Amino acid sequence: MILEVNPMLLIEAPTQISEHLDYPSSNDELNKLLCAAVVSKSFRNMLLTNPEIALATGYQGETFKLSDEDRSWLFTTRPANLVDLAANMVTYQQNTRQENRMKLPVEPVPHLVRVN
Repeated sequence: MILEVNPMLLIEAPTQISEHLDYPSSNDELNKLLCAAVVSKSFRNMLLTNPEIALATGYQGETFKLSDEDRSWLFTTRPANLVDLAANMVTYQQNTRQENRMKLPVEPVPHLVRVN
């Protein structure tokens, strides 16, 4: 079976990472919070619009044990979307110089992805 690929259905998409930079991580709880926001649209919407309620409610029985400093940062940050939240979190983590490390992508390597 021979498949023909229509070049009009191919787009460039950054899905591979060429290298990483180490940034200080705040704590595992902030990272868990971000992961929950990535996998759950309803939790993400609550976190973006009302982080106080999102923290109080938790995610699927999981609670987030944030420090007072982390809570204060989260409650005063009003990101427009999840990308803004992640970017703000990186800046916050850099400014607080936490001990844990987290790897974040430096630049994506574009390649072609088939779009149907």
